Amino acid sequence: MGLVELFVAVLIVGVSCVNGAMPAAAWSRSRDGRFLCLAAANGVLAGLGGLWAWGQLPVEAPSWTAIAWPAEVVVLGVALLLLAATLLPRRA
Repeated sequence: MGLVELFVAVLIVGVSCVNGAMPAAAWSRSRDGRFLCLAAANGVLAGLGGLWAWGQLPVEAPSWTAIAWPAEVVVLGVALLLLAATLLPRRA
C-alpha cells in the first residue's frame, strides 16, 4: 500500500466528482449532449480513481485494481484538464 498512490487516487475521485457536477447541472437544464459527455467522462474517471483507491487500501482487493504511479499522474492530468475546460469562461 502506497500512501502517495492512495492520495492521488482519492484526489482523482474528488476532482472528477467536483468537475462532473457543473456539466451534469447544465445538461439537466439544456439537454445538450456535450454536457452529458463531459459529466460521463468525469464519472468514468471518478470510478477509475475509486478502483485504484480500493486497490491501495489494506483490504483484500483484486490484483487488477493495483496501479502504477505514471498511469495515475496521466489520469490526474486528464481530470485537471477537464476541470480547466469546465471552469474557463466562454468567449463572447
